Amino acid sequence: MTKARTILAACLAAALLVAPRPASARRAKPKPVRLVPADDVALSTLFLIGEGSGHPVLLFDPRDRDAVDRFTEDRKSAFSCAVREQTGKATRGLLREITGADCDTVDDLTALAHKLWPAPKAAVVTSTDDYPWLLHAAAFAGATGSALLLVAAPAALSPHSVEGWNLETLYLAAPVATAAPQAGGLAAHVITVEQPDAFTTELRRHLGLTPPSAVVIANPKDRGGIFSPSSLSLLAPLLCATHRAPLFLTDDSAADAIERGASAWMERNGLQPKYVILVGDELALRSHLVPDPVLQAGGPEARGGGTQVRVEIFSQIQREQPQDYAVGRVVAEDAAQASATLARQLHRHRGTAHRRPVVVLSNADQVFSLGETISRATVSELRNVAVPVRAYFRGEVTPEAIQQALQSTDLLIWEGHARDLTLEERGGISTDRTPETVVLQGCYTLDRSDPFILMQHGTEAIVATSAAIYSSSGSAFAHALIDSLVYGHNDLGTAVRDARNYLLALTQLKRNREHAEWNKTYRAALAFALWGDPTLRPDLAAKKPVLAPVKWKLDDGELNLTIPQRPLPASAAGPYYADPVPRAMLGGLVLHETDAEKRRRLKALFFATQPQPTPSTACAPSAAWDVVSLYAPLTRTLSVLARPEWDRMPAAGERGTFSFPLVPQGGTCRDVELHGPPAPG
Repeated sequence: MTKARTILAACLAAALLVAPRPASARRAKPKPVRLVPADDVALSTLFLIGEGSGHPVLLFDPRDRDAVDRFTEDRKSAFSCAVREQTGKATRGLLREITGADCDTVDDLTALAHKLWPAPKAAVVTSTDDYPWLLHAAAFAGATGSALLLVAAPAALSPHSVEGWNLETLYLAAPVATAAPQAGGLAAHVITVEQPDAFTTELRRHLGLTPPSAVVIANPKDRGGIFSPSSLSLLAPLLCATHRAPLFLTDDSAADAIERGASAWMERNGLQPKYVILVGDELALRSHLVPDPVLQAGGPEARGGGTQVRVEIFSQIQREQPQDYAVGRVVAEDAAQASATLARQLHRHRGTAHRRPVVVLSNADQVFSLGETISRATVSELRNVAVPVRAYFRGEVTPEAIQQALQSTDLLIWEGHARDLTLEERGGISTDRTPETVVLQGCYTLDRSDPFILMQHGTEAIVATSAAIYSSSGSAFAHALIDSLVYGHNDLGTAVRDARNYLLALTQLKRNREHAEWNKTYRAALAFALWGDPTLRPDLAAKKPVLAPVKWKLDDGELNLTIPQRPLPASAAGPYYADPVPRAMLGGLVLHETDAEKRRRLKALFFATQPQPTPSTACAPSAAWDVVSLYAPLTRTLSVLARPEWDRMPAAGERGTFSFPLVPQGGTCRDVELHGPPAPG
């Protein structure tokens, strides 16, 4: 058992994730791999920022030699390594075994900077003795393409430091600010950075009219502590370089404090990102802990005895507000493993370019027939847009099928009992290759060892849960997630956000209609989270739908919903069945029960997420509709969930075009003229 798993309850793990390279890049010859000791902060930072975007840089931890071996299993790459004089003999020996040669010894960090950045226009100088400032400087250098100079003391900055460079701008971080007088002639412009916010201001100026779409948040204190500190903050600057994103460092691990500090920083710097990338485990960046809403309402204790739900930072759902940002958490057991995951994502390599089928494993037994019915509808949605998919249900989900699925797909959707998935590092269900993206729709799937093992063997993103999940709510989430990916053409972070907001809207709809068990849906909305970079776009290559899907269109102050005539093939499990049109949502609501067969039809709902500059509320087309509106003010996004009562619209025939007037948020729908039902056709 690895070191992080011994404190699994305290320290969660997540995959790093960045946008995949095009297929042509995947066919390219593997790039050379650079190994650097993980405990050498200065050397690691220089190579990560100087080479990490162009070539794989792995931080090497002698305690986890296997991380390097796993990274190179399917690669035939050249290896090199770099060390300093203080690097121990044991580490040098292990690196020599891996690379087959002695490592390059770096005697002079300034000389290394000149090698990594032969002709920069700007350079950033900071001290090796101040870790937070080192991270700030490295993040700015990476995001702007500037050189990074690390010096031991201000006196180490001299004309020799920039000799051969024709610098336009030289940035001096606060720890070396006293070097300003002697730096006057080293560049056309010398800028002293007294506060970290100044780096954010300069990055905004550098990017010009293209504002940052992401921000990165880390806690430099993750290098301390007695329980094998993760030091994941060391990877934050490389993520800033990848996304051209500013860095916010917190010295408080509490969720509320992180949100307050980061929100204030974004406001004073005029940042309006779509993505928030958290770099740190639960010791460094704690999630919100929310009382289990089912238990609070007098419901049964969750299986497993959980009394709280862990809710991701910047979710807002625990406040019954829509999630605004697309949030992903970047975590691993330590910085060395995280660097291997990030290098795998940045420099992904496959010997052949092909698109592998999505695999759905739904092992919900007859007790969870409702969830299985929704899972089968999700499979139909994928097939409607010609996404190759293999689906296994109930007894078809065997250890052999699981093992084959792990090695034969890039997107695995697991729904049902997590117990049957259990992976083992040795024996049991094991594999040397795992999917790039895994959805674990089951109970407490973030708290098991499976996410660790999946990431160690190649998985880059995991969507999973921190609580017990009822099957209909969990399957409804997965259905909405796939809808956002396939029909909305969204990245993974946006799809998770949309699916959670769908569950929040469904919660409000159920509560408004006085459903007794709305808290079950709310618990699922709270519990799902993304471990990985939110900008990933799984390569599903959806084609033109075979059957026309539901369409929403914003036009002249109203949302128009068009429901097509032809439904998807019927999905059924146990007494339940569903025959929704493409892009209709399901959520466990039962429409009716027939007298003859006691079959129960799932109610089709309609959900949309639209950009909307003005805070607005959608009004019902007529009294036959129930509508829930959620407006996310920071990203200016309106989500609308609509439930029709077809029995009150006999002319509609469950199809047609319906208009949802928009009124300013806080206004009333009472004065809006309601449209009657359309004519059939």
